[in-house]
Amino acid sequence: MGRGSQGEAEDEWVEEGEEIQEEIEYDGAASGSGDGRANGGLDMFMVADVDQDVGDWKTFLHFPVATQGVFQAAFSKMVEEGRTELTILLLGKNGVGKSSTVNHIIGERKQKVNPYGVSTMDKPTAISRTQGDFTLTLIDTPGIVIGDRIHEATLNKIAEIGREVPFDVVLYVDRLDIYDVSSLDQQIFESITRVLGADLWSNTLLVLTHGEMEPPKGVSYHDLVKSRSELVQKGIQKVAKIPEEDLPGVAVIENSSKCARNWSSERVLPDGTVVLPNLVNKFVEIATNTSPYEYNPRGKSPDSKKKWLIPLVFAAQVLLKTFVFDKAVKEWDTYHGDEWGPKQAEYKDEKYINKMKEAKREYIRRQKAKQAA
Repeated sequence: MGRGSQGEAEDEWVEEGEEIQEEIEYDGAASGSGDGRANGGLDMFMVADVDQDVGDWKTFLHFPVATQGVFQAAFSKMVEEGRTELTILLLGKNGVGKSSTVNHIIGERKQKVNPYGVSTMDKPTAISRTQGDFTLTLIDTPGIVIGDRIHEATLNKIAEIGREVPFDVVLYVDRLDIYDVSSLDQQIFESITRVLGADLWSNTLLVLTHGEMEPPKGVSYHDLVKSRSELVQKGIQKVAKIPEEDLPGVAVIENSSKCARNWSSERVLPDGTVVLPNLVNKFVEIATNTSPYEYNPRGKSPDSKKKWLIPLVFAAQVLLKTFVFDKAVKEWDTYHGDEWGPKQAEYKDEKYINKMKEAKREYIRRQKAKQAA
């Protein structure tokens, strides 16, 4: 099918980044109704200021049949390994398409989005959907930039969540239609690494949105994706100091409902990649081949780094003063004098000492006489 042609009978066209004013209501979703597993999901996040939406995945059957099959095969693979939950964290700047990606994955217009790079969220939102025996949880987060500054409160809130809930996969979301990695991007990579730790990148998938863009003249779509991916990966590696094999993999997606469709009504990219199945397979591959990321505050804060050295440094200073500096000063005084300061010769003269003693006695006598009067 052509770009934005058919396959949209169930919903209206919505551009990626277009603000959605209305949310689809689901019976019991907001209240956490559903099976026992869904209700249990409400206890996942004991952290304050985290919105939660738990319920059955009622829109699962709205996906194309082929996409449903990919989801079911991926989840069955995890169930075979004894895992019945998949928790995914989304990170990124404002306006890159995090909330649109959440809506795309769950097939619901649940998260409001904004086309102007202004965050529509003020706190993380955890959305859990249960299909059969498997629960998928997506944690959408506010943009980590305010103006031209890093919003570390968001990162600290994510760290607080990470203390309680391990992240199987982290989706770092950025845009394909940006041609450089700015100094602000480098600050973002540095802040994520410093607050959450370099281990996070091993569980990360780089997700590039706006994947249906046309490449510049003379550049193939494959080269465009490769160039943009390598820029971001090198920026992360420069800051995190991680080996190349631990760098995030890449998935390109298009969240617009006007995206081109294949014969089974699945969204496809210009190179023929089927968007959602490719994304699902890649994040399930990370989840099954990498241990979940668990936040460990030790060593993440600059204030906590190498604190164990403080008593050792203090002890070294005391020993250095006692056995080196004091000994050296005393030895110097023995051979060069100046033990009493620059007037040492006068202080050692008996006449001078007696004179000072007499002056002190005279001063005391006068003070007593003044008090008596």
